[in-house]
Amino acid sequence: MLFAIFIFGGDTIRGFIFALLIGSVLGVYSTLFVAVPVAYDIMLKQKQKKELKAGATEKAGATEVKK
Repeated sequence: MLFAIFIFGGDTIRGFIFALLIGSVLGVYSTLFVAVPVAYDIMLKQKQKKELKAGATEKAGATEVKK
């Protein structure tokens, strides 16, 4: 839509639409190549924390049974 306005719009709006196009492209880049790896790392750390907590609970249960 922005590209069509950039091509067919008048000279007055062309500069503004160009700025919007650049912003849209950078926003997509940011989402794909910056936000996704950050979200993946956060999910991985949460999974590791959950596994560590489950392992600690399992160990605590095993020591109580031995007594």
